[in-house]
Amino acid sequence: MDPALLAFLTCAVFGAAMLQSATGIGYGVIAGPVLLVVLNGPEAIQISTLHNFLIGLFLVPVLRARVQVRVLGLLCLGALAGIAIGFTLLSALSVTALKLIAAGMVLFVTLTLLADMMRRREMTGGGQYARGETLAVGALSGVMGGMLAMPGPLAATWMSVRGFDMGSVRATILAFFIFAYGVNILSYVTLTGFDPQTLKLASVLTVPLAIGVLVGGLLAKRLSERVFRYLLLGVLAATILGILLSL
Repeated sequence: MDPALLAFLTCAVFGAAMLQSATGIGYGVIAGPVLLVVLNGPEAIQISTLHNFLIGLFLVPVLRARVQVRVLGLLCLGALAGIAIGFTLLSALSVTALKLIAAGMVLFVTLTLLADMMRRREMTGGGQYARGETLAVGALSGVMGGMLAMPGPLAATWMSVRGFDMGSVRATILAFFIFAYGVNILSYVTLTGFDPQTLKLASVLTVPLAIGVLVGGLLAKRLSERVFRYLLLGVLAATILGILLSL
């Protein structure tokens, strides 16, 4: 690969990993589009999937005390059906239709978060949630994961709206990523496999990925709940913009 392109990817992966580590989401919004532009193929989604899985593996052991176990279990259960639906839609619908569906879903949760922020509620470690609602959120997140390898924004926003604090959202969503992206990886292995060059590039980029994760972990300790929610809102807005610009 051209050194300039590799340097560009290195910077993108570092910044994306830093945001993901600090907030729990964001890698797909920054690195995803850059990988798609540079690689212009499905290997971009595969690398994004592998890296998101690795970030979860790096951080969850450290954050396990903040994981909301019951919420995580319900999200994963719902995501099982959602990921299958997402993969089905991926093969049945046009790329434009998939992106419009995704943009509509993210726009809805963005407006929901914005309305909730205007209420100025206090965030707590244990938010309020219903079993059926959590399963539905997991299913919709799974659909986004199966279609576009982006299961995080919906689930993270729902947890924030339901009153979970930043630490709980971050830890639970990263643990959710291990499951959701793990299922995606298993699907790739079973259905298409990984090209050796894709795996090689993913491995090379794990260096800036690891550094970004470490820096993001330090930043997370300095984020207030208010700043966290604004960052979450910014990630959602950037997700919508990125999807629409790619049409």
